[in-house]
Amino acid sequence: MEYITDFDRLFKQLDRKPEPDRLVSRNSGENTVKLFEYLKSIYGKKFLSGQQYLQPDELEDLVYYRVTGKIPAVRGYDFMGVSTCRRPDDQADRAIKWAITCGGIVTMCWHWYAPDDMNDYSKGSAFYYKTTDYNSKTGFDLLRAVEYGTPEYRFVIKEIDGVAAQLKRMAALDIPVLWRPLHEANGNWFWWGNHGEDYVEAYKKLWYILFDRLENYHKLNNLIWVWNGQDKSMQVNPNTYDIYGDDVYSELPDDHSSLKERFEYAQEYNHGKLTALSECGYIPDPDEMKKDGVKWLWWLPWWGGFVYKREGWRPIFKDGFPVINDEKMSENFLKKVFSHKDVISLQDLPWWDEKKYRLPDTLTENLKHPKENI
Repeated sequence: MEYITDFDRLFKQLDRKPEPDRLVSRNSGENTVKLFEYLKSIYGKKFLSGQQYLQPDELEDLVYYRVTGKIPAVRGYDFMGVSTCRRPDDQADRAIKWAITCGGIVTMCWHWYAPDDMNDYSKGSAFYYKTTDYNSKTGFDLLRAVEYGTPEYRFVIKEIDGVAAQLKRMAALDIPVLWRPLHEANGNWFWWGNHGEDYVEAYKKLWYILFDRLENYHKLNNLIWVWNGQDKSMQVNPNTYDIYGDDVYSELPDDHSSLKERFEYAQEYNHGKLTALSECGYIPDPDEMKKDGVKWLWWLPWWGGFVYKREGWRPIFKDGFPVINDEKMSENFLKKVFSHKDVISLQDLPWWDEKKYRLPDTLTENLKHPKENI
């Protein structure tokens, strides 16, 4: 029998007072609960260092390790390769390896590729919406995607089930996931974003379909839900997320401020949830955060050029190693951050044990075999 989200039933299930001290999932396994308890225990006292990755050589690690002797504790990967519209990639495999062999924390986002033409996927797919200036974009219709029985709806359900299969792989290995789908929903750049009032309501409906299918149909037990709506107008039921995430890319040069205004705005509508800087262009200064009372649980600079210098898409090397992008993070700043008593790196996680875990293989291989300079 086909499973369809019963919204009346779901909303009755969600009709309770928010409990920020408890995970919204009633399926949560022991290891997922333990991670959430750890996150609550450090919130406002310590900050988890993080980094988003994409390229398989993971050169970002080299920058951090060669400057500080440490690497970030939280590693961000993407389910963009889990799609019928494009070739699969290895990001889910790398996330699993990070958790199992290195003992690190995993956060997953989803740049959700959707076809531009529902009758012919070969005509291209993208996550950017047709009204943007990006070269790759889609006219995929969010309004039809949440209308039961349409080809767009069937596509959405199939894609959610594909991501569920990857999350189940992680669940089978007892890997908790900081799960951040449908991100930056307030913006108009993604097809699931804010393109007008009807789209706001459709986004919320899609969020509930996704939540219901993963929680009540697939019954995943390893999710810590991160809502990244970024505006009061995009609010979803607080009983569908555990952590609020904000993405901030400052246009100011060398901006290591605490981003106090964004943090405080989030507190107006996030129902007392833990709050993370789920993407950023600059790492905030931990001393500035302490001074301003800003409690970002973790920060996550974007991959590539946000960490090292590039010539086009190619990394720039010196003496065989990537050159730090000192417009975003100087060596002195990184040394300050990773030596700070309140900043947690991979090696600072309470369960990390060098006899049980090791540094990433990509890092050790890159250290052994420096690249050619360009």
